[in-house]
Amino acid sequence: MADTRDVIIIGGGLVGLSVAYHLAEKGVPRIAVLERDAMWARGSSARSAGGVRHEFFHPSSVRFSQYGFKMFRDFEAQFGISASLNPCGYVFLTRDQQRWNTMVELASMQRSLGVPVEILTPDDLRRRYGYIHMPEVVGATFCGQDGVADPGAVAYGWARRARELGVQIRLHAEVTAITQSDGQVTGVVLQDGTVVKAPVVVNAAGPQARYVGALAGIALPVEPYRRSVYVTSAMTALPTEMPMTLELEHTSYIRREGRSILMGMSDPSESSSECVETDQESLEKLVGTVLSWVPALEQASIMRGWAGLYEVSPDDTAIIGEAKSLPGFYYAVGFSGHGFMHSPAAGRVVAELITGETPFVDLTPFALERFQYPTTRETFVI
Repeated sequence: MADTRDVIIIGGGLVGLSVAYHLAEKGVPRIAVLERDAMWARGSSARSAGGVRHEFFHPSSVRFSQYGFKMFRDFEAQFGISASLNPCGYVFLTRDQQRWNTMVELASMQRSLGVPVEILTPDDLRRRYGYIHMPEVVGATFCGQDGVADPGAVAYGWARRARELGVQIRLHAEVTAITQSDGQVTGVVLQDGTVVKAPVVVNAAGPQARYVGALAGIALPVEPYRRSVYVTSAMTALPTEMPMTLELEHTSYIRREGRSILMGMSDPSESSSECVETDQESLEKLVGTVLSWVPALEQASIMRGWAGLYEVSPDDTAIIGEAKSLPGFYYAVGFSGHGFMHSPAAGRVVAELITGETPFVDLTPFALERFQYPTTRETFVI
C-alpha cells in the first residue's frame, strides 16, 4: 500500500533537515525526510570544516548568512544543544589586483548591510598576523563576526525538534523514481518498491542533486567534487587564537582546531567524482601550498585527514526554487561548500515557497533560470 505525505524531502543532510524543521514549525503536517544512508547527516554534512561567514558576492547570500548566524547564536536556547559558534573571524588574502578591486567593492556592499568588514593593507597584515608570509599580497579583508560552528550539533538539534513536531525521518530510503501526473509531481518510489505519495517533493540531495533532478526530468547543473581536510599535531608556533585565514589564488586555508591546525584547499585540476578518500598527492599539494605562506607549519606533522564532497554549481552559488516545468518539485542544491552556513536560511525560504509566503530575501540570484545567461562566479570560492 502506498504511503501518503504532504511533503517529501529527499536528503537527510543539513539542508534537508532545515527544510523539514522550518516546514514543521509552520504547522505543515505529514512531512517525510528520505535518507538513503544508515544515518542522517552522515555525508557532506558530517565532513564540513564548519566555517561560517558573511562575505559573499550577492546581497541575498549575505542575508542568508545573517539569518544563519542569528540561529547559531541562539541555538542552545532554541534547541537545547549548543552550535558551538566561535566568532574567531575570517581573513581573506589576495595577490591579484583585479580580485582585490572586486573585494573592495564587495566590502562596501557588505558594510551597507551591516557586516563589519575591514580593509587591510599589507602593513596591517604584517602587524596583526605575523604568521602570514606573503610578500606579494595586495590586500585582505577581515570580518570579526565570522568564524566556525559545529555542523553535527546543528543537524542533531534540527532532527530532534523536527521529530518532536511530527516529521518522519526514514533511513535506508533511496529514491529511484519521482512520479508525475498531468504535469504535477505526485510522489516518489523507493529502491525497495515502496511508493510514497505527496504533492510536494524537495530535492535536498547534496552531491546527488543532479541525479535526483534527472528523475524528475529537471536538469540541475550540480557536480560533486572532492574536498580534503587535514589536522596537524599540536602547534605552538602559531597564535592560540587566530582567524580562519584563507588565500584566494590557490583557495587554501587554515584555522585553529584546539591545539592543532585544520587546513584544506580546493583543487581546480581535480575532476568531478564521488570519491571521498584522501590520497598522498592531494596532501602533498596542500602542504606545499600552505607552507608557501605559513612557513611556521613546517614544525607540525599531519595527524589525520578526511574528504567530503562539495556540490558545485557553475557560479558557486546555490540553486533554490520550484521547477517551472513541474509544479510541486522544489530544489535547494549546489551550495558549493556553503551548505552548512546557508542551511538555516535555505530551509526557511524553501518552507516559505511551499507555504505560499514571500521569501524573506530576493531569490533571483539562486534561480535555476540564471544559467540561461552568462554568469559571474562567486569571488570567494573556498
